[in-house]
Amino acid sequence: MNEFTQELDAALHGGSQASRLDALRQLCARLPERPRRGTNCHIHTNESFSVFRSPAEAVWQAAREGLAVLGINDHYTVAGHEEFRQACRIAGIAAGFSMEAVGMDRAAEASRLLLNDPDNPGRVYLCAKGITRMPLDSSLAARNLARMRAALELRNREMTVKVDQLLRERLDADGPSWEDVRALTPRGNTTERHVGWAALIRLRQIAAGRGAHVTEAIERCCAVAPPAGADDAALQNFLRAKLLKAGAPCFVRETEDAFIPSEDLRAMFLAFGAIPTYPVLGNPVTSGERDVEALLDRLEASGFYAIEVIPHRNTRERLTEIVSAARRRWWPVFNGTEHNTPEARPLLDPFALDAEFEPWFLQSTRLMLGHQVSVSRGDPGFVGEDGRPAIPDARTRFEYFSKLGC
Repeated sequence: MNEFTQELDAALHGGSQASRLDALRQLCARLPERPRRGTNCHIHTNESFSVFRSPAEAVWQAAREGLAVLGINDHYTVAGHEEFRQACRIAGIAAGFSMEAVGMDRAAEASRLLLNDPDNPGRVYLCAKGITRMPLDSSLAARNLARMRAALELRNREMTVKVDQLLRERLDADGPSWEDVRALTPRGNTTERHVGWAALIRLRQIAAGRGAHVTEAIERCCAVAPPAGADDAALQNFLRAKLLKAGAPCFVRETEDAFIPSEDLRAMFLAFGAIPTYPVLGNPVTSGERDVEALLDRLEASGFYAIEVIPHRNTRERLTEIVSAARRRWWPVFNGTEHNTPEARPLLDPFALDAEFEPWFLQSTRLMLGHQVSVSRGDPGFVGEDGRPAIPDARTRFEYFSKLGC
């Protein structure tokens, strides 16, 4: 990478949206023509938490890897969608627009059934795939989203206070402030990971002021040494595990407002004009996901007709089981990589291009794009505003929207 290209690359995560998009335009103009292949319908950006420091930076990596389709899927926000839309247009990549949130399946909670959160019975990650509209601020959907975000922000504030107290006790120094945590996000959509990141930044500052190595400060803070040679991403993950997770000294449990009932979360996604989708965890295999056919029966009874996988979390055998069960029902299976961590990794994992899975991933992705096209022109989507399938026959429905998204 030459000096000019490095300068443009740096511009992808600094300055204004306009400057980022201009940098992307210049960078993409320098890429050689190549066939596009592969889909990724689930990445996070810095609008929630990610190794990507802007939506444009995520699209730049997709352009370099030659992706055909990329989908933004931030937690609790659609704030990055417009930059992402423009960036994908510049790069010549088809764009999917989604959002992720966590709800609570009360029946599963009561029976201690683990779904796609392996540590919390009843807690369920759900995605709104193919968002096509924005509900009014006064709507129940918008109010529910604001309620969840407020509850999660309160938790993050309380954990930040605890980290500050811990550093005062163990290092005789101030910890990160809430302003420090919030400054790590473009619009204040903070997560637990931001608290851990802010803690690492502050520990580096403390260590530097004392002429010590950051690992010494971390060991005093956590009462255990981090792994030898750990990079910045590994140190963030280490601090999150030792300070913020359940059983750690700065852990704060979420209030009930953080997790609305899963049926209300589904209704919220429908208000965004999206396809309510259940991400199958894959690994570990939880009690609620062990029997895939039973899981899909349960989802269909709750008004879900689509699932998602993060292929690299699965074995080939498990992924085959999941995709095969969905194909028998003519359900889409969206694939992605998450990128909700500080670690850099490819946007196309090996399974995404595997001959056994790629055709169904591609048709499913085209279905999502077809849903977006159909609703944008005023026609019914894959599911309607009431959550019912637009076309009753599953195969006909799948083939119609997949063709529409080609």
